[in-house]
Amino acid sequence: MTTTPPHLDAVVIPCRDIARQRGFYERILEGASVEAGSGWLRFDLGHVSLALRSRGDALFPREGQPGVMLALRLESRDEVERWHRRLLMAQVAVLDPPRPLPSGELALHAADPEGNVLCLFAA
Repeated sequence: MTTTPPHLDAVVIPCRDIARQRGFYERILEGASVEAGSGWLRFDLGHVSLALRSRGDALFPREGQPGVMLALRLESRDEVERWHRRLLMAQVAVLDPPRPLPSGELALHAADPEGNVLCLFAA
């Protein structure tokens, strides 16, 4: 009997300052967030959601520094260049400008206000 692997539904980022994170992701993703509950909100990214959750409970205590990297596939290498210019204009911390990866993809890396990494790439 074979089983179907689980489907990734959401990535949750723990936040110290959810209002600041919300503003950042609303600006970068150009989409409105949806309240998901007390201390939660989410962004619908098609087949997966990006959720922001306030720190301070058993899942994400206030202490500790877990971080994530969000890898976002773009349609073309030109899109990577456009995103680079857009992030610079929005005064987002670009950690690594567009450069080819060993896999042949073009990628750039940026940081959100709490230090999580955004990787935008295209084949």
